[in-house]
This record gives sequence, C-alpha cells and structure tokens, in this order.
Amino acid sequence: MYVKIENGVPTKTTIAALRAENLNVSFPRNPGPALLADFGVFQVVATERPTGSLTHKVVEGVPAQLEGQWTQVWELVERSPEELAAAQEKLQLTIVGATQFRLDTFAQTRNYDGILSACTYATGSLPAFTAEGQRAVELREATWAALYQILDEVTAGTRPVPAGFEDIESELPTLEWPA
Repeated sequence: MYVKIENGVPTKTTIAALRAENLNVSFPRNPGPALLADFGVFQVVATERPTGSLTHKVVEGVPAQLEGQWTQVWELVERSPEELAAAQEKLQLTIVGATQFRLDTFAQTRNYDGILSACTYATGSLPAFTAEGQRAVELREATWAALYQILDEVTAGTRPVPAGFEDIESELPTLEWPA
C-alpha cells in the first residue's frame, strides 16, 4: 500500500500505477524507499480496520503522515437511511438464521434432522420420543418468543441494537433434553 504526494496532496497508489505513469523508467522488481521517494511515492503502514456498527460503516480514508510515517486511515461514516435499513435487515436475517441453526443443532444431538423433525414426535405413541418431541416444541416456542421480544424491543428503541447473535444468545432459553 502506497501514497503518492502531488502538489502536497496525498492520494493512494500502487507500484503498478507508478510503473504505468512512468513507462520510460525501468523500476526494479521491489523498488526501495529512496527510489520511491524520488517519484513522490511512500509506503503506507497498514493499521487495523476498526469495527463498524449498524449505524456506521468503515471507509478507508486518505493516508496521513503520523510521526514521519505515512499511515493508513479509517473513518466511521454514518450510513444513509437506505444503507441503515439494509444493514438492519441483514442483521435480523443473520440473528434469525443463527437462532434456527442453534435449535436444529440441538435437535441433532438426539439424531433428529432438525428441530422441526423433533417436534413432529410430540404426539407419537412411544413415550421416549413423545417426551423429546414435546420438549422440542416447548424450546422452539420459548426460543422464538424470546427472540421476537428482543427484536421488538430493538425496533421500539428500548434496547440497544445487538452487534450479532452472540449478544443475545445468552438471553434465549437453555436447550436441554428431559432426563
């Protein structure tokens, strides 16, 4: 990652762009800092990309010179209403999908295909399967009720927006089979 300084203005660039702009120059495979500086090009120190949020996206800014070194800059930019709506929908789909996966994975611990399959045994004639099926129905209903309560609170603005499923998983019912 490189920056080119022209008329005091830094812009991001690449070695390939430097070569393309200077076709009459034979650059070595890996040009050193001194040669690059002759063309106003400097290496940029990469920095860790911050985490965005539901309301803000991360955008790479123009490198800045800090303590004599060009450094990568990140900016948190407020999302547009359209971007915010899309991010909210994506987050909800992610959380709903993770919740379904959690229920299905639980049911698979007893060799059911998923939670729906386990629930079909609730009205069966074999007591062991009936108990497991009824438990699956109870847990499925309790889980979705808890999740939709959380989502309703987020929508109403009475609860902060979770960053992901991990933020709300502990509030969902504990998944345990009957003894």
